Amino acid sequence: MENKKLFDFQEQWEKLVNKTNENLNSLSKEERVWFTVQVLIDVVDNGGMISFFYNYGADYYKETIEDLRILNQKKIIKLLEKIGKVCFKNNIPKDIEKRNEIINSFPDDGKLNKKLEKIDNEFYKLENKLEEDLVNYICINKLV
Repeated sequence: MENKKLFDFQEQWEKLVNKTNENLNSLSKEERVWFTVQVLIDVVDNGGMISFFYNYGADYYKETIEDLRILNQKKIIKLLEKIGKVCFKNNIPKDIEKRNEIINSFPDDGKLNKKLEKIDNEFYKLENKLEEDLVNYICINKLV
């Protein structure tokens, strides 16, 4: 586990993604933790935390929160919940099109962008620990 990173498991990750075929129920509990948390990391790295919501990651919002709890990631959970409150009034649609409709209706006054940027910066401070905990979880549960 020492010095391992998620990219060290790329081949197994691709098999896991293929296994889901957008059906999270095909995964074991341990595989689901890997899937939801790595999806969160990947989408945030490619567009900030709001990208979790305008991409398919938030289709599994509830599961992602549950899986972050398994990894004891209370601060990351609070960040996701903060966006849920600020952007969706704690009513996050499961449907990606409805989420994007809401996101596209945000005012372009800069206030929300500043809030989201602050949340992103908080996430990035926690990201290395999140990845480390996920790598440890993957190894302990013999997923690779």
